[in-house]
Amino acid sequence: MTTSFNWAVLRTPRWIAASVVALSVALLFGTLGLWQLDRLEERRSRNATVESRSSEPTRTLEGLRGEYGDDRDTLRYRPALATGEYRPDDEFFSIGRVYGDVVGTLVATPLDLLDGSVLIVVRGIVPATTPGPPALGYEVPEGLVAVSGRLDDGEAPSRIGESDPPAGTLTSLSRLDLAYIDTWVDGDVLPFTLLLDTQRPKGPAGEPIPIPSEELTEGSHLGYAVQWFAFSIIALIGLGALLYRAVTTSSRDSDDAHGFAT
Repeated sequence: MTTSFNWAVLRTPRWIAASVVALSVALLFGTLGLWQLDRLEERRSRNATVESRSSEPTRTLEGLRGEYGDDRDTLRYRPALATGEYRPDDEFFSIGRVYGDVVGTLVATPLDLLDGSVLIVVRGIVPATTPGPPALGYEVPEGLVAVSGRLDDGEAPSRIGESDPPAGTLTSLSRLDLAYIDTWVDGDVLPFTLLLDTQRPKGPAGEPIPIPSEELTEGSHLGYAVQWFAFSIIALIGLGALLYRAVTTSSRDSDDAHGFAT
């Protein structure tokens, strides 16, 4: 039996509207897939930057600032060594922090550098029950100290904002917002932090757990892209199947009606 096609049915408002909707949905899904691929490329580029900078040899903070200035986007992830004196009376906490399997209170202490500027040293995580600040049992060494670690650009401000510290002394905050910290910490606070790995001399008591290095992954972007592209293909195949059925069914109905009339 020969199949005939009635293409005129595709010009009816019903099938024009159905085709527009299906093609729009397929285009939307395809666009979302491309967006996920762009996100994947961004993630890969960022991971490459992190790996490249993190593998650099440790340099003095003075040397890094001499080359890159105080551009925290350029300094971020680079290993650095700084020398100065801790300011334990201005130490502050950020409670309820989670880094991988490490949960507790983040401890950050201003470090007066030799050039007069102030570097916020993120010393690490202590148990949530630790009294302070200063963190009892995790005191900083006195006098000059050499600290080494990874430079970071701090954190975005809290969406709900920070409450003004009591008596004008910063003791606790939710996010390491350096602009906010600079408001309450005396001195010229640098626009980046140091995530502490080691210090010499060590503290007289215990040492906080250092902030673990970021785990570099590509996330789920590739899987999501494949999913969106699959949805787009399904929409196109479904439209094609419906249109094929419409034109062939209409043709058979037309042939049957013609045969009955004769």
